[in-house]
Amino acid sequence: RRPGWRVEMRQTEWSDPTAGLAAGDVDVGLLRLPFPGQDRFHHEILITEPRWIALPVGHRLAHQRQIAFEEVLDEAFVATPEESGWWREYWLATEERRGHPVRVGTVARTPDEWLYAVAGGYGVSLTPRATASFYQRPDVVYRPLTGVAPSWVGVVWPRGDRTPSVVRDFVESCLTVRDRHPSVMVSGITGAEFPKSHRN
Repeated sequence: RRPGWRVEMRQTEWSDPTAGLAAGDVDVGLLRLPFPGQDRFHHEILITEPRWIALPVGHRLAHQRQIAFEEVLDEAFVATPEESGWWREYWLATEERRGHPVRVGTVARTPDEWLYAVAGGYGVSLTPRATASFYQRPDVVYRPLTGVAPSWVGVVWPRGDRTPSVVRDFVESCLTVRDRHPSVMVSGITGAEFPKSHRN
């Protein structure tokens, strides 16, 4: 759509579920939905993805092919930082707990911290299914989880009367890929920025 243009991808810490959109640091995001403040932005869903669970390889449930959420209610969990707001609660499945208290084993701010925490036995964690492909480690196992709602990945951009044409083109490209390749998987929280020399 724009020969000669470049998209700069930025991965952010989990303390900012908007990946820099709220602060205006990026132009558009590929984000896990839902996230706090989502109603302040336009978004289009690209994929629906079940939430799985990540466990240390020596965990008592690691041998099971599928795990029910009630089997891990009393486990310590790896959580995102408190400043991530209810996004933290979503990934601790607070709603599905129906009042059952959460036990937080440790807090992780990045995917690397999260992997080390799970591998080290500090806690188990809900995670998108795609994580099993993108973040493989011999000391971490991923299993399908029943009893929790799925997550979504969407393309997200600021509301406003004048969306820059380059952002519209990026969004249209995402939707084209979605419609042509519905099995494409995306993982993580990523913001995209167009270098200032190419912004319009």
